[in-house]
Amino acid sequence: MDEPAWWPKGIALSSIEVAQKDGLLRTSYGRTALWDFEPFLTPEGWNTAPGEGTVWGDWDLDIETTELLSTNSRGLVLLLNQEMIATIQPAHIGDDVSRLARYHPWQEALKEHKILLPIGGWAVDGNDRILLYPVHTHLSFDGKDSTVIKQVEHLGQLHTALEPFTTPNTERRWNDRLKAVEDQLKTNTMWRAPHASSTLGLPRIHLSFDSIVEVDGEQMFLPLCRSLSEHLLCESDRLPSLASLMVLEHQWARKDSLSEQQRQSMLETWSRSVPSSWASRSALSTVRGGAWVWRYHATILELAQAKAFADETTVKACEQWLREVSRLQAYLGTLRMWKSGQWVGITGLIVSFFAWKLETLTPNQSLIVALLSFGLGLATNFIYRVKDPKPY
Repeated sequence: MDEPAWWPKGIALSSIEVAQKDGLLRTSYGRTALWDFEPFLTPEGWNTAPGEGTVWGDWDLDIETTELLSTNSRGLVLLLNQEMIATIQPAHIGDDVSRLARYHPWQEALKEHKILLPIGGWAVDGNDRILLYPVHTHLSFDGKDSTVIKQVEHLGQLHTALEPFTTPNTERRWNDRLKAVEDQLKTNTMWRAPHASSTLGLPRIHLSFDSIVEVDGEQMFLPLCRSLSEHLLCESDRLPSLASLMVLEHQWARKDSLSEQQRQSMLETWSRSVPSSWASRSALSTVRGGAWVWRYHATILELAQAKAFADETTVKACEQWLREVSRLQAYLGTLRMWKSGQWVGITGLIVSFFAWKLETLTPNQSLIVALLSFGLGLATNFIYRVKDPKPY
């Protein structure tokens, strides 16, 4: 029997029949609960109240017809009564989507922006099982520059609306995410970034160019649940706006090879749409992580998901990108030598001061050492900054 699209055949440690019987999805990435969603594929299942968890919003409906519209790695999509759309997540993978609608301050912040939030649903143990939406039409991503720029503006507006709910830089947790995925995938790359203090965490909104929908003639994002691989491998972290932008850029690049000008245009559009501090020079500095570390983050997460669902084409594309980024990492390693020149300069200043105080050098000699040290520090810092790779 062919497995359904939501079944992670690349990492599953048992058959789908065994997993459904046990109510547990065991994988090489970890384990999570699996529930019996089959009754909800028919009207009868909808007309029986769930026996556990929390039902919220517009759930009390008299369902007469159900139609399965699609199945993918994130779950199933159904049309109910020709007037409502339901998404079903067969495995427990968190409640990132419903929290956007159920937490009133976030809902209020987003309600005037181009995002279609669920109007009801069912969650169990902090995991969305079913989400309900008004009827909408999914739009295919055409890959055009104009489409990308428009949606990047929407992304920036969404995240700017959530600025009051930002949390400080959690550099250690973000680096731990990278390590967790690297360790599982056994990649030859390793990246840890000292993110700028202006890089702030945001409530998670998982967006994709494949999740753009149209409602009453207006285009907007439909937020997605987190991927199964991210749920199994990573903690539920807040990430900066730049991380979401790089996910979209990665998707665009996978559809069409991007030029430097296209990446620059995308980044500049985002920079104009968010608070200036989020797109400051330090926040985008490659030696501090910047856009490149989040490109890396997007790539290894996609690689993990591709391996989970045995998507060999995507696996090869991601592995090729990682081979290329190794050269950038080698360059950054060399660049750190110039950074060390600043400390040599500072050490020279300290030595010249104490040499003068202890009279081991004449005042003129101490002054010469101090000037040379100061000049060395300035020169190496200038080179360090000039050689910082562009964020695009």
